Amino acid sequence: MSDTDREQRSHSGHGSVLAALALAQFICSFAGSNMNVMINDISEDLDTTVQGVQVSITLFLLVMAALMIPGGKLTDLYGRKRCFLAGLVVYAVGALLCAVASGLGVLILGNSILEGIGTALLIPPVYILATLLYPDMTSRPVPSE
Repeated sequence: MSDTDREQRSHSGHGSVLAALALAQFICSFAGSNMNVMINDISEDLDTTVQGVQVSITLFLLVMAALMIPGGKLTDLYGRKRCFLAGLVVYAVGALLCAVASGLGVLILGNSILEGIGTALLIPPVYILATLLYPDMTSRPVPSE
């Protein structure tokens, strides 16, 4: 088997992995702004104030930012795949809690705490795995100037 065949075989599964990483990164980026669109409706549905929903959004961003470096350290200690999967599970539980929230407290627990922790666990392995997936600089797309 030639080197070219080996290279093509090793890169054949990269597309699905890269798609999963890109989707996870999109979810993490989207999570910081998704509730801003429906603040009034969310506050009415949960019988709370707009300020309460804004507190939930702000707490999410603070939890995510505060735990980003520890999330990177956990990625080093426990492995990229394990932290990536743990982040997905924690984020999914938080999203489910948000979906069934009956009040501001459950929304804060689901969105601010669990989704914040999940995002902090997801982002470091996404960047590391993408870099390891395409180790040579020539295989990475470079924006044209």
